[in-house]
Amino acid sequence: MKKLLLIMVFATFVAINYQTTSNNSIKQIMLTMPTIKAELPETINVQPDASQFEEQTDIAAKEAMNNMQKRSLYLNLATDYFDLDKPKATAAEYAFFRHYIANSTGPILEPMCGTGRYLIPYVEEGFNIEGFDISPFMLKALHTKCAEKNITPHVWEQFLEDMPTTKKYDLIFIPDSSFSLFLKPEHITICLQKIYDLLQKGGVFIFDVETIYAVSNDIGIWQGKTYKKPDGTVMLCSTLPLPIENSVATYVHRYELIDRTDIIKTEIEYFQIKLYYPTEMDTFLKEVGFSQIKRIAAYDHASSPAAHDYTIVYECIK
Repeated sequence: MKKLLLIMVFATFVAINYQTTSNNSIKQIMLTMPTIKAELPETINVQPDASQFEEQTDIAAKEAMNNMQKRSLYLNLATDYFDLDKPKATAAEYAFFRHYIANSTGPILEPMCGTGRYLIPYVEEGFNIEGFDISPFMLKALHTKCAEKNITPHVWEQFLEDMPTTKKYDLIFIPDSSFSLFLKPEHITICLQKIYDLLQKGGVFIFDVETIYAVSNDIGIWQGKTYKKPDGTVMLCSTLPLPIENSVATYVHRYELIDRTDIIKTEIEYFQIKLYYPTEMDTFLKEVGFSQIKRIAAYDHASSPAAHDYTIVYECIK
């Protein structure tokens, strides 16, 4: 682009010719517009980079879609059903994660803490644990239970990938295979990188994931389960496992709150989890910087995973 752009504006000569026969004289009036010279900036981006704009738009759209999908999990009825179906962790899982908590010498964080079925009893034992979750319904249930028990843990609403890294933690743990809710490779890497950055040097990250062998045998078959609530209403959950696609298991959950013969409220949830091949997660962990990685059989410190285990636990040290 030229440094100077010369703009020449010409007005068409306007000639007004008056001829008068009395004096045999001709009067000519010519009006001419002046030449205009304008100096423009040295560089002007007259044609935006369309590919860059499309890339930024695509990234924003993907982020919005990811957030929307995550927000669609664990709504009101789903949260109620979760607490009815899984009010407490199993004894083996609780003891397994407690081992790391008891041996931690610094701040402890539980991302994706849900309704607090791990966090609350650990806090009741006297451990100082922080937590966050993206579901306001689950956090509301957690705070209600904390109020009943007169405890006040530091818990807040937060996306893992947006978590500030100003505070560092000695231990981060994610139980219940909740990390399997991250489906896409790029999203998995972002979240693992965030966890790595949140750890102190020598800090530990402990979590579990589902494997490709944890596939339902009832693909395409509806199943149901009900629980009676204290107020006499009934919570019904109907589940339809769909075929596995790209190592992602999808379940359609239909939650219904029933009062005698009336359906008071219904929620539909598309629940998806990533299923991992036995050593697939190792690659992700090494990519973000973890060098000390240990695979453990589900909730047994003394055992390594078998070839076709449904669940693998990872212990990672920064």
